[in-house]
Amino acid sequence: MVMFNEQYYQRVISEYGYDPLDFKPIDFTLPGLEKEVLRKKWLCHHKGDVFAEGVSSGHSGIVTTGFGLSGVPHVGTISQMLGAIMLQCAGLKVQIVLGDLDAYNARNQPIEVVEQRASAFAEFIIALGFDEKRGILRRQIDHSEILLTTYLIANSLRDIDFARSEEDISELYKSKGVYPGIEFPVKQAILLMTADFIHLGKEYEHVLVMLGLDEHRYIRLARDVVSRMKLSMTLGGVYSRMNRGLRGYPKMSKSIPGSAITADMKPEAIRDLVVNENASYDSPWDSPVYQMMCSASFYNPEDLDLRYRSCQAGDSDWHRFKCEYAEVLIDICRMWPHDKDIKEYS
Repeated sequence: MVMFNEQYYQRVISEYGYDPLDFKPIDFTLPGLEKEVLRKKWLCHHKGDVFAEGVSSGHSGIVTTGFGLSGVPHVGTISQMLGAIMLQCAGLKVQIVLGDLDAYNARNQPIEVVEQRASAFAEFIIALGFDEKRGILRRQIDHSEILLTTYLIANSLRDIDFARSEEDISELYKSKGVYPGIEFPVKQAILLMTADFIHLGKEYEHVLVMLGLDEHRYIRLARDVVSRMKLSMTLGGVYSRMNRGLRGYPKMSKSIPGSAITADMKPEAIRDLVVNENASYDSPWDSPVYQMMCSASFYNPEDLDLRYRSCQAGDSDWHRFKCEYAEVLIDICRMWPHDKDIKEYS
């Protein structure tokens, strides 16, 4: 089972031939965001410094991310939402794509159920603080012009490219029966996601994709398209740490029951999972609770450093910090539209 830790990060660099001086920890600032803030939120980047230099020089740029709609968002998904909102609040142009066609194709979900969930996701993202007037919050199904881009870029790809783009977590998904492998519908979903990135090059000189580190192959695929089609845009990636899953799972996932804290959980359930998480780890970065504090909260770097030291020491303050964080997370999850009658997937 893949564990998304420092060893995994080093293996990714070695296996895919990334330059350690290029695919590296955050070493740049963005408008309104210091290096230390970015380092606490994200693990590493690939060409993120090119994006930062471009927008700082007055060139057009946009950050884009997206969310699958296979279930209620968990803390890992929420952390990406908050990251997008943080970048928007700092003054960057940000796009969030709701993957309705992705869920329809890759996960074989009924379109009417996906529509309900897309509406709930949009309401939640706006409640968290995303401003639609200053950014882009959209569904895939509403933009046929990007479907045309999908068709046009398909000419530059082959089956082997899709085989190489599978997430590192895919074997676990296969074992749980929630992912069939690289079959035609999955290729369609990956192709559309690639087009979501590439299409932005029509309007923006620099595009920065925000994903989890386990999804780095998607950006690699998109960069191959940019190179093969000789497009003038620059495409980089900024990668978040993977939120370690509960009960020993390597990551939180909507598709793996019991692995995650989800936005629809009752406050007492969230409180129990956070406060009573007492496993020992080699590093606070391996603790699901400390990871959540970094990714799904409003703590500043000094707050997080204090909690890091307390987690590492295992002192009495760590229990207090966990109790405090449980209430922070409960307040965040209260923004999920609990009153909507959203059908569950079979």
